[in-house]
Amino acid sequence: MKWLSKKLTDYIIKSGVVSEESYMIYQYGFQIGIEMLSCFLVCLGIAIYLHMIPEFFVFTGSFILLRTYAGGLHLNSFNKCFICSITVQTLVLFINKQKTMVLPLAWGIILFSSILILRVAPVENINRTLDANEKKHCKTVTIKVLVGLVIFSVCCTLFNLNKLISLLALAMLVVLISQYIGMIKYRIEKIDRNSI
Repeated sequence: MKWLSKKLTDYIIKSGVVSEESYMIYQYGFQIGIEMLSCFLVCLGIAIYLHMIPEFFVFTGSFILLRTYAGGLHLNSFNKCFICSITVQTLVLFINKQKTMVLPLAWGIILFSSILILRVAPVENINRTLDANEKKHCKTVTIKVLVGLVIFSVCCTLFNLNKLISLLALAMLVVLISQYIGMIKYRIEKIDRNSI
């Protein structure tokens, strides 16, 4: 991934689109973009294989929106993140395909998770701490995302799309678990960094 991102950055610098001073910013941006795209495409391929394309987009959309603003666990290498992301997404899709949650349980998880996700959002990581304005912005957007997901769940309930409600409940539960693991990891890394 790094090799390809360097090649792309070299190309846009040589073509004069951006200045050479911006090399590191563009190289990092390309690398992150390529890594995210590769993960997305592998997960989409698995969803196609499982015949769960709508479910893939519901899970991925809700997960990315929540994780972006509410925060959560960040692993220290692309390979670990790649394997974890694919494993979690495949397991969630497979579990939901095999056994759909009953509506009251799914709604209970959605509401309970919404409260707890909002309570701790945003979760920071050691490489990206947030100032007060950034925290306020992330919290505000998290509220909007959660309201949107609850409205989406109401619509799914009205149209008897129980599989999607079950999937959304699982997605929110995964985000919630990720937040709490991320908080623990952040505290441990902060202690380790301060003790050096």
